[in-house]
Amino acid sequence: MKNFPIPPITDVNQNLVAKIENKVDAILAAKAVTPDTNTTDLENEIDKLVYALYDLTNDEIAIVEGQE
Repeated sequence: MKNFPIPPITDVNQNLVAKIENKVDAILAAKAVTPDTNTTDLENEIDKLVYALYDLTNDEIAIVEGQE
C-alpha cells in the first residue's frame, strides 16, 4: 500500500472530520461494552464519510472497494 496524504482539517471539511470522529467514538464505546458487537453499519458510514473527505468519484470508490 502506498502512502497518501491525509487532508488537512479546514473550514470546508471540518464537519466531515467531526462526523468521522463521532462514528469512531461510537464504535469504541460499543466495543468497550460488548467486544464482539457488530459495528459494520458504523464502519460503512465512516467509509462513505472518508470517500467524501477525499472527494472520490464513484469509479474511484469502486476501485477502493475492490469492485473493479
